[in-house]
Order: sequence, then structure tokens, then C-alpha cells
Amino acid sequence: MRKEGGSEHRFFTRRDFLKITGLSGTAAVLGSVSNAPFSLASDFYPSKSITWVSPYRVGGGFDLIARGLMPFVTRNLQEAARGAKGGGVIFKVDIGGDGQRAYSRIYSSKPDGYTIGTFDSAFAVESLRSKLDFDMKKFTYLLRLNSAPRVMVTRKDGFAGWGEMLKAAKAKELKWGVGVLWRATHAASIIVKEETGIRARFIPFGNTALTMSALMRGDIQVALVAEDSVKALLAAGEIKALAEFSDKSIHPDVPSIIDLGFPHLTEVISAHRFLVAPPALPEKIQGSLIAAFKKAINDKGFQDWAQKGGFMVNPLYGAEADKLAKKMIRFFQEDMKPIFMKYEGF
Repeated sequence: MRKEGGSEHRFFTRRDFLKITGLSGTAAVLGSVSNAPFSLASDFYPSKSITWVSPYRVGGGFDLIARGLMPFVTRNLQEAARGAKGGGVIFKVDIGGDGQRAYSRIYSSKPDGYTIGTFDSAFAVESLRSKLDFDMKKFTYLLRLNSAPRVMVTRKDGFAGWGEMLKAAKAKELKWGVGVLWRATHAASIIVKEETGIRARFIPFGNTALTMSALMRGDIQVALVAEDSVKALLAAGEIKALAEFSDKSIHPDVPSIIDLGFPHLTEVISAHRFLVAPPALPEKIQGSLIAAFKKAINDKGFQDWAQKGGFMVNPLYGAEADKLAKKMIRFFQEDMKPIFMKYEGF
């Protein structure tokens, strides 16, 4: 017992609780959790704020999705822990080392559910030549929040379609623009080139904006880019799509990569964004977080917001998300490594 502000507060032990209620055994305590004194409820998860660590710059596509989702997640966590007075989500941007600093921070945090973060599958390839202080396979993968399909594009007066591009590549090596060497776009371009047999020479640019400028000037003929990063240019007709790397193309008269006979490329070419926690997060806390995010994503208010903003959210939860994450890591770091090594600068 202690005094605070002139009043007394008693913090009950398990024995006190059993004595008062006349119950016994662990099952009795768990079965009576809704009737527990506030002092016990305050130990329930979450009893304080949760920090969501993000490696993305403020204002980017996924940064906006996360911030749009955050109020709904907060509300659900707070409703699930009414007596604990916790569940507020604080967004923390931690940029550095192409995401490595944020991931290291999440990984080394205590596995108590109060530090979560965003993990991009692209890091599996972008870190191939780096020495990491953590094992990305050991993260607790809670869910995949979304995946961003890639699209092969040409300038507005470029190739009429995928077939014409292939014909041109047979006659002469194409000029294929990529962002920075050995980042996600470059790696994805290598995979597509190797799998489809397109003859092309990669020309690096600093980022997607510079690559698109080069494409529209005619300095390059094609580029493989994240669809959400060139949505405005496609809508304005400044560039056009030749193929979409997804199950079904959303662009009229543009084939999906499945239509073209390469269904296995759909999953590995997309950029997957996961919600992760430190290794060995207790299953009960995992369940609480997954339930809160699932309810938030399915909330009509969030769905309307995402649709209005043109944001794609296609979640996978729990074991499905974990399976996909491990598959992507294995694909980039093991299966594709011998092929990557054939390219200069690896």
C-alpha cells in the first residue's frame, strides 16, 4: 500500500486476488480477468505508448499509408486495453543506412510489443554487400501491409507494346534505365532481364525521377519502376506501360506478366512492406497487434481514405506474412546471388 495525493492505493498480489474472489488456480485468474482490479489491468498489454519506427522519408507513399492507418490502430488498441490506459501509437522516422539503422533499432529493442516497425523486402537484396548486426530472418513478422507492383514503361512515342520491344531487343541491345546500382530497382531489372531473355544494357540514374526524365528525353528506351511512383506520369500520358508485374493489369490493353507467361515473377518483383517486431515477441502480444491492425485495415473509414488517396493495401497476416518474408529473403540472398555475381560491381 502507498499514498498518492492523499489517497491510498493497494496493489494486489495474485494471492490477494484469489483470497478476495474465492477462486483458485491459474485458469480461475484468467477466466476472471474482466473483473480484475485496476492494478492488475494496468499490467495488461498495452499499458503505454507503442513506437512505430519507419525507415521512409516523410511524405512518401508508404509513409502516408502508415500515418493514415495509425489513428485507427491506436483506437483499436486503446479499446482493447480500456483499463490499462495504453495503446497510443507514436510514429518515429529513422532514416539512415538505406533502412539499416531503423531495422537495427527495432531488432535490438525489448520484445515487449512497445517497438514495432516497417520492413521493406527490398532490403534483402540491398544489404547483400553489407555486414549487418542483425539477422532479418529472426524478426517477428506480424503482417504484410501492402505490396507495390512494378511496371515496365517506355516513353509516350516509344514501343507500341511488349512484343515490339522484344523484337527490337533481338535486333539491338536496349537501353534500360535503372536507379542506383544494386538497389531494389536494379536487382528487379536483372531478374526480369535474366528470366525473359531481353537483350539490354543497364544505365544507372540517381532515382526514379531522374530515370523518368531520361526516358522522356529519349536517352533510354525502357525502365522497370514501382507503379505507385509513376502513377501521375502514366495518367498524364507522358509515359506508357508495356507490362504490369501483377496478377492482373489495371491498365487497359496492357498485359500482366502472367499473361506474358512469367507468373513466378509477380511476387518476387513486387516491393513488399511488412510490419515487424523484435525477435521472440510473445504470441499473445503478436495476436493483440495483428487483431488491432486487421480491424483498422478493414475499418470503412480507413478503406474510404485509402481509396480516395489511391493507396493500395493488400494485407497478409501472421504465418502467411512470415512465410512470404522468409521466401523473399531466401530468394534474394541465396537463390539469386549467383546470378547477381555475374554483373559488374556486385
